[in-house]
Amino acid sequence: MNDMKNRKTTLYAALLLFVVVVMMIACGEQKPAAVPEFMAVSHADSLIFERGRQQDYQGMLVLIDSFEQARALSEIAANRWRGVAYNYLGSVRKSEFYYKKVVSAPIKTDADKYNYYKSSRRLSEILVKRGEYDEALSIALEAVDKMEEWGGYSPKDLAILLKTIGCCQLNLGQLKEAASNYASSYQKFMLPLADTVTVRDLNEAIMATEEIALDYINVSRFDEALHWADVADSLMTQRTELAPDYDIANLQKYGSRVTIRKAIALQGLNRDKEALQAYRKVLDSQYGKTDDGRIEAAEYLMAAHRYGEAADNYGSLDRFLARHGMDMTLDNIRVYLLPKYRANLAAGRRDSVMAVGEELCDALDSAIVHAKNSDAAELATIYDTQQKEEQIMAQKSYMARQRLYGISLASFLILTFLIIYVVHRIRAQRRLAHAYQKLEEANRKLEEANQQLEQKNEQLTVANARAEESSRMKTDFIQQISHEIRTPLNILSGYTQIVTTPGMELDDETRQDINRQITENTDRITGLVNKMLELSDVNSKSVIERNDNVLGVQIAAQAADDSGINNATHLQFDLQFSDGADNAMLQTNLVSATRALTLVLDNARKFTKPAEALGVEDTEQKHVVLRMAVSDGQLQFVVEDDGIGVPAEEAERIFDEFVQLNEYYDGTGIGLTVARSIARRLGGDIVLDTSYSPGARFVMTLPTTA
Repeated sequence: MNDMKNRKTTLYAALLLFVVVVMMIACGEQKPAAVPEFMAVSHADSLIFERGRQQDYQGMLVLIDSFEQARALSEIAANRWRGVAYNYLGSVRKSEFYYKKVVSAPIKTDADKYNYYKSSRRLSEILVKRGEYDEALSIALEAVDKMEEWGGYSPKDLAILLKTIGCCQLNLGQLKEAASNYASSYQKFMLPLADTVTVRDLNEAIMATEEIALDYINVSRFDEALHWADVADSLMTQRTELAPDYDIANLQKYGSRVTIRKAIALQGLNRDKEALQAYRKVLDSQYGKTDDGRIEAAEYLMAAHRYGEAADNYGSLDRFLARHGMDMTLDNIRVYLLPKYRANLAAGRRDSVMAVGEELCDALDSAIVHAKNSDAAELATIYDTQQKEEQIMAQKSYMARQRLYGISLASFLILTFLIIYVVHRIRAQRRLAHAYQKLEEANRKLEEANQQLEQKNEQLTVANARAEESSRMKTDFIQQISHEIRTPLNILSGYTQIVTTPGMELDDETRQDINRQITENTDRITGLVNKMLELSDVNSKSVIERNDNVLGVQIAAQAADDSGINNATHLQFDLQFSDGADNAMLQTNLVSATRALTLVLDNARKFTKPAEALGVEDTEQKHVVLRMAVSDGQLQFVVEDDGIGVPAEEAERIFDEFVQLNEYYDGTGIGLTVARSIARRLGGDIVLDTSYSPGARFVMTLPTTA
C-alpha cells in the first residue's frame, strides 16, 4: 500500500511539472510588465498560491518539493512556502523551523530579500503569539534594519513588523520605544490612503489600530489604549462614509470591536458613564446580538465588575466555539474558558463554577496531551533521531504522571468543595480560590517542562546543521579530488596514445613538451595522493621523531622552492630575518617541518591571485613576506600576504578538514589542516593572527635547540 501511495505521489508531482513546463513554453513569447524582480510572481509561485487558496495544503507541499527539484523554485522560496503551508496545517513548530531557515540563509537576490521579509514577519508573529518577546523583537528589528539597507519591501510588511516590534517592547517594559514604533506603524498603514482611499486599505488600518489598543489594554495602559481606540473609531467613520452598503457584516463587526476596546479603556480610567454608553452602543448593534458580539462584550463586563452579565454572555461560548470550528487548545482555554470560569466565580454562581471547573480540568488535560503529542510528532519529523524518540517517550511518561496528579488533585478539590459547600458556604469560596491557585501552579510547572524540551530541540537543530555541513564538505572534497585526479589522468592517457601510436613521428620540441606535460601531471597526481595520505594521518597524536639538527633558514628556503612561490609571477616574495633568526638551529624533522611551511606558503600564493572562476585579471602585483624571528625558545615563521584575507570569526574554522571559505578558488580544503597537524606533532603550532588586516598573517612556531 505504501509503495502504491508513493507511486501515486510521484505521478502527481510529474503531471504538475508537465503542466508548469507547458505553461512556461506557451507564455514564453509574452513580455512581462516592468516591475521590480522582488515583486515578480513566477508560474511556480502562482500555482502554489492557488493550491493554498483551495486549502489543499498537502498539495502545496508536493508542488513545493517538485518545483525545487526542477529548479523552478529557489531553496529560500521553497522554505518560505513550506512555512506557510505548515502554519495553515497547524504544525507551528515545522512552520517556525522553515521560517528560521529562510531568515538565517544568505540573501543574494531581490527575490531572496522578498522571501526574507515575508518570513521574518511571519516568524516574529508566531513568536509573539507564544509570548517569546525577546526573540521576536530581535528578529523583527533585524528585518527592519535590512529593509532600510536593501530596500525593495512593501509598506504593509514594514507596517506589520513595526507593530510587532511595538508589541514586544510594550510587553518588555520599553514604553517610549513601543509608542514610537506604534506611531511609525500607523504612518505606514496610512501611506496607501494618501493617494487613493480603498475599503481594503481602510480595513487593514482599522484592524491594526484596534490591535494596538488591545495591546495596551492587556498591560493596563488605558490612556494609550483609549487614544488608539479613538484613532480606530475615526477610521471606522471614514470606512462607513466610503462604502456604507459594502460588506455590512464585517463593517458592523469592526465597528463593534473598536467600540468594545473603547469601553474597556474608559472603564479602566474610571470613566464609567462613558464606558457604559459605548457598551450600550454595541448592544444596540446587530453584531452585538450575535454570539461573537456577546463573547467580545464580556471583556467589558468583566472590566466593569458586572460578573453576572459576563457569565450570562459566556453561556453562548459552546455555540461560538462550534461555529468557528475551534478546538479546546491551550490558547483557547486561556482566552475563552478561563474567563468564563472567573466570571461565574466572581458572580458567586457556585453550581456553575463547579461545572465550569470540571470542564476546565478536562479541557486542560486534553489540550496538554494533544499539544505535547502534536509537538512530539512535528519534532520527530524534523529531526528523525533515536535520541529524540527517547526524549519524547520520557516526556510522555512525565506528562502521564503530571496528568494523573492533576486529575487526582482536581477530583479531590471538587469533592472537598461539595462537602464544604453543604456545611460552610463561606469557607467553600476560600477553598475554591485555593484550588485555582494550585491549578495555576501545576500549569506553570508544565510550561517549565515544555521550555526545557524546546531548549533540547534547539540543541538538536544545531547538531543536525553541523552534521549536514560536515557531510556537505566531505562530499565536496571527494568531488574535488576526483576532478583533480581525473584531469591529469586524461592528459597522461592522451599523450600515452600519441607516443605509442605506430609510425608517429614527433620533432624534438614536441617530444620535450610531451615529456614536460607527463612529468608535471605525474607530479600533480603524486602530490594529490600525498595529500590524501597526509589527511589520513591528520588526527594522529603521535609525536614525529626530531633527529635533524638544521638551520631554520634552510627550512624556509626549501619550503619557498617547494611551494613555487619564488617563481609566482603575480606576487613579489621576500624572506626577512630578525636578530639571530638567520642562525637559529632547530632539532626537528626536516622533511615534516619543510612540508608544513610549504603548505602555508602555498596557501598565501593561491589566495593572493584572483580566482580564475571569476574571470578577474591581475591588476597589481601582490606581496608575500616570510619573516623569521626567535621568541621564548621558539622560532617563528611568519607568513604575511595582502590577499583576500580571513574573517576573524573564521580563525579556527579554516583549520578544520575540507573547509574552503571561498568556493571560487581551486583546492581541497585540507592544506592548513595538514600543516597544523604536522606543526603540533613537532612540538609547535600554526595560528592565524586576527590583528592583521591587509590580508592574512599565519604564524608557525617550532621549538629551537635547547
